[in-house]
Amino acid sequence: MIHTSKNRDIALHIQTLAAFVAIALFNIPVARAQLKSFECDKRGPIEKQRAEAILQKVQVEYAQIQTMRGTFRQDSYVAALDEGEQSSGTMVFSKPGLMRWSYKVPRAQEVVIRNGELWMYQPDKGQVMIDDIGNVLLSALPISFLMGIGNVTKDFTLKSACNGPQGVILRLTPRAAGKDTKEGDGLAGFDLLVDATKNTPSGAKITSLGGNITGIVFENLELRADPVPAGTFVLEYPKGVDVLDRRLKAGS
Repeated sequence: MIHTSKNRDIALHIQTLAAFVAIALFNIPVARAQLKSFECDKRGPIEKQRAEAILQKVQVEYAQIQTMRGTFRQDSYVAALDEGEQSSGTMVFSKPGLMRWSYKVPRAQEVVIRNGELWMYQPDKGQVMIDDIGNVLLSALPISFLMGIGNVTKDFTLKSACNGPQGVILRLTPRAAGKDTKEGDGLAGFDLLVDATKNTPSGAKITSLGGNITGIVFENLELRADPVPAGTFVLEYPKGVDVLDRRLKAGS
């Protein structure tokens, strides 16, 4: 979901839902092993009509949620670099269009998405990067759904579904005729992990046409109907840090 020609930090972490910086490298077999949450188990595929019904319920249920917060585990693989990495931390979403990812492991960093912009602070590098979402993401479709500004049943076609070790896995593909897809827009697939008892998202895996993979599993989720304080999505950082504002370059 990311332009791998952009700097290496962005390539490893913003592949999906947001953005995300390369902090520590792990060997590829380990990184791929952690994506087992998105592998079907022995129970086999879910019948298409039932899967469509689950997808509809997910859209309806998620539309009623204003905020979602909890912890996450993320595994990424960037094909062009032939490298994988694992990270974890806390996250909070607030509709419409607000996200904050606070990475704790293996190194602290903050990623905020608001007003169509991405702000990323790396304390260890003393650097803040600001960019327009459109300059970073190959496809905004998965992140639009999670941010409450997209519709998974309208933007995607259900390809297949199955039961997995941590819930129902819905394998989706972007609708070629959909808004802003640009014939797939670099997005090969979007796997949505669903808590079948609550019909709510519990994870997502994004695969690009170039072979990049990012899988995120949410844990300890709190789903609420009330908004998050606006200050949650204001990125604070010390004076004197290096600020790289890509918005200026894009507009020049």
